[in-house]
Amino acid sequence: MRNFTLKNCTFISSLLAMFAVAASACSTGSSSPTTGTAGSSGTPGTAGSTGTAGSGTGTAGSGTGTAGSGTGTAGSGTGAAGSSAAAGSTGTAGSSSGPSVCDGAGTHVLTSADGKVDNFEGATLSTGWSTFNDVQPTMNAFKMTQEAGGALNTGHYGHYAGTGARTTAMGGFGVGAIYNEAIDVTNGIYCVDISAFDGITFWAKAATAGSKIDVNFVVPETNAVATNPALGGGDCTKSCYNHPRKTITLTADWAQYSVAFADAAGGSAKVTTRIQELGWLSPDANWDFSLDEIQLYKGTPPTGPVGP
Repeated sequence: MRNFTLKNCTFISSLLAMFAVAASACSTGSSSPTTGTAGSSGTPGTAGSTGTAGSGTGTAGSGTGTAGSGTGTAGSGTGAAGSSAAAGSTGTAGSSSGPSVCDGAGTHVLTSADGKVDNFEGATLSTGWSTFNDVQPTMNAFKMTQEAGGALNTGHYGHYAGTGARTTAMGGFGVGAIYNEAIDVTNGIYCVDISAFDGITFWAKAATAGSKIDVNFVVPETNAVATNPALGGGDCTKSCYNHPRKTITLTADWAQYSVAFADAAGGSAKVTTRIQELGWLSPDANWDFSLDEIQLYKGTPPTGPVGP
């Protein structure tokens, strides 16, 4: 479906801090004006401060000051002070969040026929996968492998196992398997529009029943701006990597799991219409889990194997 390729360092760099609980999502620099007196003029803020809107109880939009966006330039917000619809109401200050890497052609729109993520039935493991693990002294030494005998009697599955990782609780960056659902820097694509779907479903198992994994949705709002544009990245400049996610508990036998986008309540942002990557992260120093038949779904999750 989406044969995008990107060096593995892209995914590792964007997900090392996935389990860290950030204080908040990326700041957009928005501001809200106070209510002015009737017919008074708004006073523009000094550089970087918030201006005072002069809507008051006069006629709608009577304030002449421009609300500051807090971006360092007085009155640089996009909303006009005193822009209330009725006399005496409070105007709304404009916010200036800047353009997204996913705007316009930066987003590839998926159709209902584009639900397949991976069924591990290729000749080799898909280049969309990358893994990370904080195992010393050689980080990322353990890799995902493609093995025979998948869920639902299919041919193959993805297996990710290792030992001795420094977990996030230990001050390390932990363990995870990442699938690049969108980023194709060569063609200027950074997101996929998942409006045609409600969530993701997959089959999984663990070597030890009761093991947990966090299903993460990497979105531009929580993915940091790339220091190297060739590696992709998102829009976040503050408190990044706290992606939308949901924790699930695995059994030792193959079972199907589904996560609706609306149920990814963890993190500092919500899944809306665009995602960049998918992640399955383990909180354990010694981990062993398997994945198969991964697909996006609409309505009721399908129970059969993913198509060819």
